[in-house]
Amino acid sequence: MTDISSKMAPLLIAAVLGAVLARWAVPIPVQANSDSGKRYVAVTGPYQDGVSLLYVLDQQSQHLAVYEARGGAPNSREVVFVGARRIDLDFQLDSFNDESEYKYDDLAREFSKRGLLSDFPKLEEAKE
Repeated sequence: MTDISSKMAPLLIAAVLGAVLARWAVPIPVQANSDSGKRYVAVTGPYQDGVSLLYVLDQQSQHLAVYEARGGAPNSREVVFVGARRIDLDFQLDSFNDESEYKYDDLAREFSKRGLLSDFPKLEEAKE
């Protein structure tokens, strides 16, 4: 019996050590929560240690508001209004501050060539 336990002990230690090292080696996935009703959509996500961001979208007026929420000791808890803007025109842009490998027009042209985007010529005509 002691012969088996003496052989199993190193394996058990290796398994536990491997699990601990794997936890440190694997990054923690980003977590976000959301909820929506008929008018508002709210999304939260971690920002910094002890700080989360809350995004609230008013679907009727097309406004976005951003809040920073801090936890911790009772005297340091707070919700801070970061900013807001009307976003309806933001979605009219094909790109802005876009450092992507492929630009929208290039992708649209390629998709059109392959028959995957049949209305691209109409989009190009509208821009002229």
